[in-house]
Amino acid sequence: MQTIIVHSFPAWDTPYVKSTLELITRMAATHRVIFLDYPYTWKDYFSNPHTPRQNLLKSEARKIETEFGPIEVYNSAPMIPTQWINQPSLFDSLMKANARLIKSTIKQILKTVNPSETQVVNAFNPIFGWYTRKLWKGLPVSYYAYDEMSSTPWAGKWGKVYEEKFIATVDKVIVSSEGLKKKFDPLHSHVSCVKNGVNLSLFTSDPIHKAKKKLGYVGAFDQRIDLDLLEKVALEYPDYLVEILGPVKIQSSLPQNVIFLGSCPQDQIKDFVRDWSVCLIPFLKTPFTQSIYPLKINEYLALGKPVVTTDFANLSDFKGIVRIAKDEEGFIKGIHREKRADNRLKINKRIDFASKNSWEARSQEFLQALAS
Repeated sequence: MQTIIVHSFPAWDTPYVKSTLELITRMAATHRVIFLDYPYTWKDYFSNPHTPRQNLLKSEARKIETEFGPIEVYNSAPMIPTQWINQPSLFDSLMKANARLIKSTIKQILKTVNPSETQVVNAFNPIFGWYTRKLWKGLPVSYYAYDEMSSTPWAGKWGKVYEEKFIATVDKVIVSSEGLKKKFDPLHSHVSCVKNGVNLSLFTSDPIHKAKKKLGYVGAFDQRIDLDLLEKVALEYPDYLVEILGPVKIQSSLPQNVIFLGSCPQDQIKDFVRDWSVCLIPFLKTPFTQSIYPLKINEYLALGKPVVTTDFANLSDFKGIVRIAKDEEGFIKGIHREKRADNRLKINKRIDFASKNSWEARSQEFLQALAS
C-alpha cells in the first residue's frame, strides 16, 4: 500500500471544515495516511482550547478510525513561538531549534515506512517545510496551497518569503483555485489545481422544506467580508433576518436584523441553511480573496439553494449556476431576482452541479496530481 505523509498546518483537533482533512480522510480508503499535526507552540499549549495537550507530551501516534479508513496522527513536542519576531537572524535561529524539536517525530515516522512507496504532502506549512526539508531523507515532497500566504495574518510576516524558498525545493505544487495556479505557474514547472469539494452525505436537499424570510452566510466573519455591502443588504431587506453562521473575528456595527449565530458542527449547518431564501458570499475583492475557492459554495448548491456572490475571484466554474454580482447594486438586485425566480428546475440543476464536486471526486483528482 502506498503511504502519504501529510506535514500539515491545518490542525486535526480544531472543529472547522478543512480541505486538507476532507481530502486525506478519503485517501485513507486506498492509502496509508500519516498526519504530522499542526506545530503547536508552548503558547498554544497554555492558551488554545483546541490544543491536544496530552498528545504533545507523548511520542506514540493516535490511530484515528474514520469512515473511510484509519489515519495515524503524530504530534511533535511543543514548539517555540516565532511569529512575534521581526529580526531575520533570530527567527532563523529559533526555527532551526524548532526543526531540532520536530526531528525526533519525523525520524519516528520514517522508521515505519517503505521509502520507495512513500511521499510527503506539505499542507500550507512552508516555513516548517523549509526547515525540515532535509529530514525527509529524499522522499518526494509536494506542496499544497489553499490560500494566499502573504495575506494570512498568522504568516504574513514570514510566510511569503519561506513559501517562495520552499517551493523551489519541492517536486510538485497543488493548489485549490485558479487564482493560486496563476500565482504559482511562473514559480514552478509542475502546478496542478484541485478545487474544494462538498460532503454530500451531510448536505442533501429537503424538497418539502419551505424557506423562511432569511438570508445567510456560512463561514468566518473576518477581513474578507464587505461590511458596507452587508449593511446595504440588511437595510434593503429590513423584514428579513441576515444570519451569519461561523466564528466572528472582526468587530462591526451592522443593523439589528444581522444575527450572529456563532459556529456549529459541520453536520448541523444544513439545519440553518435550509431556512434561508438566498445564500450569500459577500466578499471584498482583494489579493487574498482572489485566491479563494470558497468551501461553502458547493454546500449551498448541494442543498439546492440560490447563491448570490460578489465577483471576488475567478468563479467561471459557476457561471449560470450562481449569480455573480459585479457591484453592490447587482448584488442587492440579484438577491431579489434569485428569490423571485427560484423553482424546482433550478434547484435540481444546483444539486446536480454540486454532486459532481464531492470530496471523494476531489480526493481522486489530488491522488492523480500526486501521481502525474
